[in-house]
Amino acid sequence: MDGQIVGIRTSTIDEKCQAFDTLVVYCATLGGRFAPYLTQSLELSLPALKFYFHDGVREAASRCVLSSHLTLTTCTHACHRLIPLLFTCGKQSGTLTSPMVVASFLQLIRCIQAEPDPSFLSSLYRAVADGLRVVGIPSLTPDLQSALIEATNHQLHTIADKRRHRAETPEDDREELALLEEVEEFALEDMEKLLKMMDGQHPLLVAISSVRDLGVSQWDSEDERDSDS
Repeated sequence: MDGQIVGIRTSTIDEKCQAFDTLVVYCATLGGRFAPYLTQSLELSLPALKFYFHDGVREAASRCVLSSHLTLTTCTHACHRLIPLLFTCGKQSGTLTSPMVVASFLQLIRCIQAEPDPSFLSSLYRAVADGLRVVGIPSLTPDLQSALIEATNHQLHTIADKRRHRAETPEDDREELALLEEVEEFALEDMEKLLKMMDGQHPLLVAISSVRDLGVSQWDSEDERDSDS
C-alpha cells in the first residue's frame, strides 16, 4: 500500500468484523433501546467505512437490514448495515441529531467518491438510500446533494472509461469481462434507484443508460444482429 509492504494479522481483523456484525444484531434487535450506544457506535462505524484491509468490516458499517437475523456468512454486508440501523434507533428514541445525520451521509458520500470496488460501491449507494428512507429526503442538504451528484458523476466516468478500455480486449476474454460488468451493473442499478428517489427526472439517469450501452452485452447484441443480417 502506497509503496509499502503491510503485514496483517488476519485473525484480529476477522474478530473486528465479527464485532461489527454483533453491533448490527444488537441494534436491529433492540431498536430504540440501543440509544445509549448510538453516538459511540457512529463514532466507530464512520471511520470503518474506509477500513480497506477487510471488506467485511467496511460493509458492516454501511448496509441496512430490517431483520435481526444475521450470520457470519453475511459478514460482507455488515458495517454498511449499521449506519441506517443506527438512524432508525435514533429516530425511535428521539436521540438522533441533525449533525449525526449530516456527518454520516458526508462520510458515505466521500467513500462513494473514492471507492474503486464496484461491489462495495453498490453497497454504499444502498446505505444512502436506506438511510434516506429512515430520515427523509430533506435530510440530504443541498451541499450533500451536490457532493453526491459529483461523486456519482465521477463513478460513471470511471465505469465508462473501464468499459471503453475493455472494448480493445480480445474476444476470447468476453466471458470474464461480462462477469466484471455484471458487478458494475449492480452499482449502476443502485445509483439509478437513489437518483430516482431524489428526482425521477434527474439528468444523470440518461448518463447511466449511456454507460450501460458500453457493456459487453451490448457488443454481443450488435454481433447477433450483424450475423442475422
